[in-house]
Amino acid sequence: MKWTAIVNLASGLLLCGSHAAASVLQPRTTKFTHRAETKAVNATGGTYEAFKPGYLAGTWEVFKRGEYVDLSGTGYIRVRWEVEYWKGVGPMYEPTFDNIAGTFLFVAGGGGYQITDKPQGCPMGTGCVNFTGATEYGYSYPYDGYNPWHNMYYYLDGSVTITNHEAGGLYNVGVQAYSYNDILTDINTAPGTSGNLIKYGHSYDPADGSCPCAA
Repeated sequence: MKWTAIVNLASGLLLCGSHAAASVLQPRTTKFTHRAETKAVNATGGTYEAFKPGYLAGTWEVFKRGEYVDLSGTGYIRVRWEVEYWKGVGPMYEPTFDNIAGTFLFVAGGGGYQITDKPQGCPMGTGCVNFTGATEYGYSYPYDGYNPWHNMYYYLDGSVTITNHEAGGLYNVGVQAYSYNDILTDINTAPGTSGNLIKYGHSYDPADGSCPCAA
């Protein structure tokens, strides 16, 4: 199953919860289906880089075009995004999830924001419009409207290959195994009045989940 197919299924839902106003959002317990976590997810191959201090958080770092990681196991994974606009801007071609054997599902988005949200302060430089750029560097943009969360969560029961396809708009993804409970903590973390916690996360498993949209 191609990532583009997953995007098509979830594209309408990605618009949900896009408001940044924390005052109309109330603490709640957004949950998603708790699937089996019976075999640790591990890398079985790839050209990824191992984590080093100062890197984007992740066990397997897929930083450059063509780099990939093969994963196998039964449990959850986090794919954390970083748009590297200070090194290269333009259209962003998202990672693919290929060679899927078994079950592979997009289950939740978190980390406090999606990349086209407006930061509460600029992560690099000044004059930024969203997490994809700043006036000093220019801006990247998803070529097909794809709008990833800072943390994208998936469920794997089998194997999958994650490959970076950056060109023009550069980005990094840090991949690691994650637990159901830690995902719940992330997507239910309340927005703040400063920093990058702009909105609650969102559950997509089942697809209609418990939407954290503004009232």
